[in-house]
Amino acid sequence: MKFASIYSNQEDIFPTIIFDRGFNVIFAQVKDPNVKENDSHNLGKTFLIQVLDFVLLGDIDKSHPFKEHLDIFGDFIFYLELEAVNEAFITIQRGVQKGQINIHVSDRRNQDLRDLPESSWTYPNLSKKRAEVQLNELLDLETLVPFSYRKGLGYFMRRQSDYDEVFRISKFQYGADKYWKPFVALLLGFDQEFVTAKYEVEDNVKKLESKLELIEEEAGSKNEEYDEVRGLFEIRQSNLQKMRAELDSFSFREIESQINETSVGSIEVEIAGLNEQRYTLDYELQEIENSLQYEATFDIKNIQEVFNQAKVVLPDSLIRSYEDLVDFNRRISVGRIERLQDLRVKLFADREQIETRIRILDRQRQEALRILQAQQTLQKYKELQRILIEHEREVIQLQQRLSQLDQAANTQKEIDEEKKHLAEAIARVRTSVREENQIYSAIRRTFSEYVERVLNAPALLSVTVNQHGNLEFNVRTLDRNTSGRETSEALGTSYKKILASCFDLTLLTVYSSRQFYRFVYHDGIFEGLDNRRKVSLLNLVREVCNSHGIQYILTVIDSDLPRDERDNKLLFTQQEIIRSLHDRGDEGRLFRTRAF
Repeated sequence: MKFASIYSNQEDIFPTIIFDRGFNVIFAQVKDPNVKENDSHNLGKTFLIQVLDFVLLGDIDKSHPFKEHLDIFGDFIFYLELEAVNEAFITIQRGVQKGQINIHVSDRRNQDLRDLPESSWTYPNLSKKRAEVQLNELLDLETLVPFSYRKGLGYFMRRQSDYDEVFRISKFQYGADKYWKPFVALLLGFDQEFVTAKYEVEDNVKKLESKLELIEEEAGSKNEEYDEVRGLFEIRQSNLQKMRAELDSFSFREIESQINETSVGSIEVEIAGLNEQRYTLDYELQEIENSLQYEATFDIKNIQEVFNQAKVVLPDSLIRSYEDLVDFNRRISVGRIERLQDLRVKLFADREQIETRIRILDRQRQEALRILQAQQTLQKYKELQRILIEHEREVIQLQQRLSQLDQAANTQKEIDEEKKHLAEAIARVRTSVREENQIYSAIRRTFSEYVERVLNAPALLSVTVNQHGNLEFNVRTLDRNTSGRETSEALGTSYKKILASCFDLTLLTVYSSRQFYRFVYHDGIFEGLDNRRKVSLLNLVREVCNSHGIQYILTVIDSDLPRDERDNKLLFTQQEIIRSLHDRGDEGRLFRTRAF
């Protein structure tokens, strides 16, 4: 898969770009330093990646320039021609506001399909979802199966935010590991099914654990409390059977005995305890009222009068001290009053709860006494029948809880089974890392070689499995002189750029004979790099393009160009520069219109 061309229905604003099969440069000459800081919204060298991704059926959010500036882009229709691995040429037509997408397949390159009727397109009038499926079939990147062609685009269309990490590009920065680690495992030659299966089983365990938690919450008991609930159910059921038997025979002796025992041994004791608590609260509330009514008074005038009568002068410093004392006492009192008022509100609320409970218990006591004092058998029968219904309801509730806890037990059994599968999946992942992997070995050797050519130091790419059974992808540079000794170079921003670019070139090299991507777009790769690194990277890129048939697209500002030994800029040929940009007016922008 390579880019052949991109054009639009507005040639005067967005002129056609023809891509070379090898080395391509988007070259920007910037005289105004302010433009360099915001080139994606001025010249557009960074914006081109977003345009290409859009036509490759990428999603756009409300912050995308196409959405933010519909007055500029609303009427645009783009055409992107791709060269597939089977030498077919696929053109995608997608409009910014036009909902439907057209796809055309041809055996000829660089066709202009702007005037092609919709009925003549090979796959006309497609929805975005259907177009992505169709394009995936046409590109036939079988090396990526089961993933779509879109999964890896972020690695081969790196924006400035994609150089921070070699393996986890910005697209996956805030997503869970399961969304990108299986794909990286596939790129490195591992069986991604093991990795994917591990995450799927893990998700199943989490879902079942959430289900168990919900069941236990509804049951009001934990799964391990099943036997306790069953014991309570058996006791309540036994009592219920006895109560039914006595009611059937009109014998109320044992029931009345139970009621009497409950009234005397339980209700009365609880009421007595609540009365004691209420007395304590009343006492505390009275003390608070007394404290709130007390107000410390101190009048300096009275003291002054005493001193005058004694014909003694009251010192000013003493007056000030007294006034400070009064003010301090006032501030202390304000805080104390607020705390007392808060405490009073709380105590009143506690007292109200106690009063409510006492009223409920008193009604229960009266009800029990009414049954015991009833003279007529029928009246007793009705009252006791009502109590029987309440007991039956309690037994039914306990029965429901037992049923829910049975569900909880079955769910726990499923969790235990899934955890066994999880352990097996993790074991398979660990084994796969230890097994011989020719693709991974080739990637590791090539990556180390490429990094050493640019940084003059070898790099080690490694894969480990952490304590949770997840793959960890690591890369570090080694000391130039001491084998195996790690350096801190990989921590720097410029070195991260080099490592990321070398990783992309490595994948393209190793997979050059397979049905895989054949291009890479590196935006601003030279920015911030030492000149020697720029020269080494440029030489490596040219060699990879020539020896492995790779298409490389570079965006660069003239001030970031690499220089030779005489400090002269290493310029590109006119064939290599597929679009020139500059900051001398609208004509120099990617879209020849006002800045946005």
